[in-house]
Order: sequence, then structure tokens, then C-alpha cells
Amino acid sequence: MYLVAGLGITGQSVLRYLQLTGESALAFDTRENFDLTSLMDSFPQVKFAKGDIPTPWKKQISTVVLSPGISVREPWVQKLQANGAQIIGDIELFARAVGVPVVALTGSNGKSTVTTMVADVLAEAGYQVAMGGNIGFPALDLLNDDNEYDVYVLELSSFQLETTYSLHTASSALLNISEDHMDRYDDMNAYLQAKLNVFNDTKLAICPTSLECESLATKENHRFGLGKPQRCGDYGVLYTHFGPFLAKGSVPLVAVEAMRLQGTHHQLNALATMALCEPFKVPPSVFNKVFANFKGLPFRTEEILQHRGIRWVNDSKGTNVGATLTALESIGSTTENTPGRLILIAGGVGKNAEFEALSPAIDRFCSTLILFGEDRQIIADALELKTAQMTLLNTLLESIELAIQSAKEGDVVLFSPACASFDQFDNYVHRGEMFTKWVYESLQLA
Repeated sequence: MYLVAGLGITGQSVLRYLQLTGESALAFDTRENFDLTSLMDSFPQVKFAKGDIPTPWKKQISTVVLSPGISVREPWVQKLQANGAQIIGDIELFARAVGVPVVALTGSNGKSTVTTMVADVLAEAGYQVAMGGNIGFPALDLLNDDNEYDVYVLELSSFQLETTYSLHTASSALLNISEDHMDRYDDMNAYLQAKLNVFNDTKLAICPTSLECESLATKENHRFGLGKPQRCGDYGVLYTHFGPFLAKGSVPLVAVEAMRLQGTHHQLNALATMALCEPFKVPPSVFNKVFANFKGLPFRTEEILQHRGIRWVNDSKGTNVGATLTALESIGSTTENTPGRLILIAGGVGKNAEFEALSPAIDRFCSTLILFGEDRQIIADALELKTAQMTLLNTLLESIELAIQSAKEGDVVLFSPACASFDQFDNYVHRGEMFTKWVYESLQLA
């Protein structure tokens, strides 16, 4: 008997999948206040519970399909496992059923962007592509729709990879690793080991040149980075008489100046995309077309407004220190040789991150740091700023209003929280939407 644990978006996709495959299931959510009414109507053959698992169920459970939001270290999960239950996730169910090539990628930052770029490239090359996982549609919903796909492109979180054991991929990538989810992991090594599960059964492993990992030595692998490629199969940047090119080995493929999005992190995303697409023999003309037209995703260093010489950038997806460092370096480099400076708005739920790593970049690029939200004081205490001025406020709206008062012509107001959003918002999308709305309203442009 399956136990579907966690009844959010992922758990509901599992229920739909099990219903279609004719499997019996029990369904459980840890939230006492969770409204089960609509689910009970949609799945009348399923027994539901919330808060605690009913005692009579425990002897019936052979497999727990755990949603990513529930830790495998929860005592009740550990007890079921000790009693013989298998602990898997939705991606493991997907892996057992999928019959066409899969591209999978993970990382601390940039996952959604590279997933989208890979899907765009393969679609442009003529493949029927399904994209999902930790972005867009749950993987099981893609598996069960009415389309015939040639390839699945999946963004996977560390939480999903913890409960995935048999996913075979044509190519897989770990884009980067930086401190995140320290409220779920003992240390960075535990976090990294969860991410490395993406390489368990792959034909081609893709990882940054900076990542040292013994487990990749036995696999076919390509590296990517901003330097000159060191091996014929690696991806990097070549400097030619015609300017810098994205390249494989010694072969220039895409002119950097032809990319719509400029900046080093965009080059890294493009290089990872090219490497992931290698098994599909994509011609350079396709990469050129996609990179020339790709304008990025919402809430990822997205410039939402230029007003009175001040740029407003919405990076609500910057939910960890690594993402905010990337945003500071990318956006900050555009102001280094101008009178303008950055005004950084950050804060929220810190997830036990080590924020001191932000101090050098803030001092280098920012005139002002505005912190808001639940962990603003924790962040402030961790930082050792020498030149940037710091102000602590309660809300994002107050922070926007202060930024309007502080910004001068040539400045950039960068909203990159380095934190989760759950203290004041539903998720990073809700937070990003409200940031844009409040900026326009506060500037009386709405």
C-alpha cells in the first residue's frame, strides 16, 4: 500500500498518477489545518488523514511517497522506514515509468533558467519536449498528459534527489553549489551529497570546472567555466580576433556579443545548456538563435523599470547567499565605472545561512543596504560592513519607500533577498509580484 505524504502540488500529482495506474493509496498531510474537502471529492477511493498517521494504517504501508517539503529525517518517516517501508519521491515513480531520454539538472542557483534554456534549444532543434519537476508542472503530470514526448527536461531539488534512486539520464548537471537549506542539512557536505545523486545513473555528467568530485572520475563528464576549455570535450570561453565566443574545446560556437543577456552568469548558464544538449547533436545555429532571443525568467535579476535615471531590478528568486552574490557581482559590474551605486534590499527567512560572505561584495558595490523581515537582525549581526550604510525595517514596502528616498540618478535598486519568503509572502513568486506592484505604486506609476 502506498502512503502519499504531503498533499501540496507534488502530492496531488502523485495521487493522480496512482489513480491512473490503478494503485491503492492512503494520503496524509502533517498540517492539522489543511482542508481535505476538495481532495476527498476528487479521490473518493483514497482514505485521508492529517496531523498524525492513524495507527491502523501503519501495518498496511509498504511504500511512502514523500513530498519534497517533508524531511526524510522526520521521526515518523524514520520509524516507517525502520519497519520496512520504502521511502521514495515522485521523481522515483517517474523514473520507474519513463521510456524516453531524460535530461536532469540541479544546483543552488540558475536551475530554472538552464532548464528553460535546454527545453527551448531542444524544441528549436525539432524535439517534442516536456519540461517540469521543480519548475512548472510536476514530472508525473507530464508523464500522464496526452502528448508523446521525445525528451523530458527536469529541474530537480536536493530534496527530490534524496528520494530518487533509479533515474537514468542522457545527461545530468550540477550547475553550482553554495550554502542553502542549512535548516535541512547538517553541513555543506550533506547538501552536496544530496545534489550529487543527480549523477547516479547518467550517460554524461556536466559540472563546473571548479567542482572537485571523486565520484565523477569514473563517468564520462564535461566541465564548463568561463576560462579557456582545457579538454576537447569541455565548454568555456575562447577569445578570438572577432571577440569572445562560447566554445567546446578549441571550436568557437556562439559569439558572446550575440547573446541577448550579457553578464558572466548568463555565459555560464549558456555553456551548461550547450553541454547538457550534447547527446542530441544540436547544431550551433540553434544555440545562436535561442541565446539571441532568450530574455530570462521573471524575478531573476529582472529589470522591471528605469525611472528618472534609476534602474529597479527584481531578483526575488535570490533565495540564498550564493544567488545574491551572483546578482551583486553581475549588476554591480555595470555600475563600477559610473557614479552610480547599488541599493540592496534583502531579508526574510535566513534558513541558518552564513551571511558574512556577503560583506565584501556589499561594500564593493553598494552605497546602502536595507534589511527587512524576520531575520533582519540576524543578518545585520553577521555582516561586517566598512563603507555601505545599513538600515533595518520591518517590511518590504517600507524598504522600497526608503530606497526611493535614497536613490540618485545612475543608481540601481537591487532586490535580492538572500532569504526564503515565508515570513511575509506565500513564495518567491508572490514576493516578486508584490515588489513590482509596490515599486510602481510608490513611484505613482501604477
